[in-house]
Amino acid sequence: MQNASNFRGAIFLGLLLSASMLPSVAFAAADDAAMDSAGDAADAVDEIIVTGTATVEATPLAAQAVEYGNAVQIISSEEIAATGATNFAEIAQFLIKGANVGYSPDEGEYTIRLDGGSDRDTLVVLDGVPLYDRGPALETIWGTTTIDPHMIERVEVFRGGNSLFFGSNGGIGVVSLVTKRPDGTSKAEVGAQYGAFNTREVWGNASFPLDADGRHSVMIYGGSIQTDGPRIFAPESYVDNVAKAGGIQKYPLNRNNIGIKYLWQVDDKSDFRVNAQYTQLEFQDAFPDNETYSPNRTRYPIVDFSLDRRWSDSLYTELSGYWSNPRLNNTETYPEICRNAAGCVDPSTGKSIAFGDATGKSIPYPNKGFGEDSKVGGFREMGLNLRNTLTIPNALELVAGVQMVSYRNDSDPVFPISNKANTITGVYADVRPVIPFSPDTKLSLAVRTDFADSFGSRTIWKVGFRQPIGDFYIRGNGGTSYSLPQTNELFAQSATLVGNPDLKTEETETYNGGIGFSKSFGGFQVSAEVGAFRTDVTNRIQTTSGLTPNTYFNNDRITEIRGLTAELDVRVGGGFSFNVNYTKQKARLDGSDRQINETPEYMIGGNVNWRSPDDRFSITLFPRYQGPEYATGGVNSSLRHNFGNYFLLNGSVGYRFGDDRQHQLQLRLVNIFDKKYAERYGFGNMRYSSAFIRGEIALNSPEYFYGYAFEGKPRSVYVSFTTKF
Repeated sequence: MQNASNFRGAIFLGLLLSASMLPSVAFAAADDAAMDSAGDAADAVDEIIVTGTATVEATPLAAQAVEYGNAVQIISSEEIAATGATNFAEIAQFLIKGANVGYSPDEGEYTIRLDGGSDRDTLVVLDGVPLYDRGPALETIWGTTTIDPHMIERVEVFRGGNSLFFGSNGGIGVVSLVTKRPDGTSKAEVGAQYGAFNTREVWGNASFPLDADGRHSVMIYGGSIQTDGPRIFAPESYVDNVAKAGGIQKYPLNRNNIGIKYLWQVDDKSDFRVNAQYTQLEFQDAFPDNETYSPNRTRYPIVDFSLDRRWSDSLYTELSGYWSNPRLNNTETYPEICRNAAGCVDPSTGKSIAFGDATGKSIPYPNKGFGEDSKVGGFREMGLNLRNTLTIPNALELVAGVQMVSYRNDSDPVFPISNKANTITGVYADVRPVIPFSPDTKLSLAVRTDFADSFGSRTIWKVGFRQPIGDFYIRGNGGTSYSLPQTNELFAQSATLVGNPDLKTEETETYNGGIGFSKSFGGFQVSAEVGAFRTDVTNRIQTTSGLTPNTYFNNDRITEIRGLTAELDVRVGGGFSFNVNYTKQKARLDGSDRQINETPEYMIGGNVNWRSPDDRFSITLFPRYQGPEYATGGVNSSLRHNFGNYFLLNGSVGYRFGDDRQHQLQLRLVNIFDKKYAERYGFGNMRYSSAFIRGEIALNSPEYFYGYAFEGKPRSVYVSFTTKF
């Protein structure tokens, strides 16, 4: 009842803030010409200069973030297409500055991490829908793996704390994906790709108006990829009995998605949009220390909507909402082993089996069997966001609103987890005053208070500024955020991992700033920025190591992340451009000199692009150097391995043909130098090995634990064809 009271109070305050802005409509209505101008721009996308070398499209939220001191990177659909990526992790690896991919892109499980952050403080959103896993009872659901790269219109990367508008889990950064959508015209795009590992992919989208004026229009879209996948684990990484029971296998992955979008241009000042999509992902990820067979199936339906209204030059209202219901089936089996000291006999063949050896059969883990014995884990989530932007010329801009997110467990009843909804209601306001004696100075002062039964209330804040100085600028922002424990972190129950119901909320405080330069010299454009970031994370939620079973805990030491960034963008005419960017991140527990796990000490990335004068031929190179990156395991973290320090180079060659260059053939080259490297490094144990069963290896002894690499993709070639009409 208390939560409902908080929710009603927050909604009332949000509506009150909205209503307080409505009088501005009366003042603006006196100027019909101004109203017409505002109406024409109602559905327009802001144009901003992000790096100084190009004018790119962005959402109003991203445009305002840049204006008030945030570091925002915009990645266009054209840049994405040049990568030829089959999943979003490959896009992040080679295009997003300061990004590190957790886990393995080819495994079917991965997350995106910015500027030394973890999975829980870099938020990925798809058209405003968070893809953050709320922690189902069974196992983690990796929402980013369901993204179709071919539907992305652009990626907007917000570096630094951005929980004010996006909610919790955006404490270090937000990766916002804006997808393609109908616009009242007729258009279509179709593509296909074939390449290494028997990868077959097709995709397409088609938009068309439903009436003569194009006020009602629809887009239908979908895609499908099937691949045998590259090798993830080397044969020598497998425990002997796991290998004998058939654990060494291919790692196929299938992703299928379909959706429909609807646009209603209500009038010249209002747009209403609805999207419904369904994605199904199937992959295998049997780990080499214990699993002989592990097919996964993720089903991820999403419905979202938005309503935008430009009341006047002074007032703009945005209402958006979503519903999602991701669910996972996971079958996992382990080897059946002869545990009789006198040996065993296979009853079907009469063959003798030595003590400690695998019988060749497999046994499913509890709730991870076949058919009805494969229990479903999942969650259901809904969200609503009402935001108003009020502009008073020469005085201030005010952004105020209310956001509600509600989620609950939606797993099989066999899991002892409550289905009670966890509802968080946040009220926020961002005041942007105009400074009379320095009108070019942009200043933002913001606060947000969230209400929930699980923690009562929590207030976070954010500040930002940007000061132009000729061709130079100075920018900075800072703020706080938090992240709630996931359901599985609280209640997980398995042979290797149990939850901790006493976990506390993780807290983040971060600052980000930079000094930049942008200048055009005729057809030569150059921009550069040098920056720094500082983040402290308290109550960081981590997993123990070297225990059977392991569990989750709040680290009582502060995780201190200190970083430096540098980037340079150069364009020569319309035919040649290059970018180089550098991120150094020192991420350690207070009082320690040891870099935390899976956080590279530095990364160097970039791209080089050349286009022929007729814009038909193109060559793009994507270099990346990953500095030292560590994984730790064993008893008391006694084992540590550096799996970083490697250089990768991807590239593509494209040719456009047709009267309007509407057709394109593209050759994609992955890992051109065929570098052997690890995307991730894990530590397993020998509990299913013949030596451990026979007592030759003691539990938790140095020999009990071992490390293995998640291998990166070897040199690979892909060919694709796309056409637009």
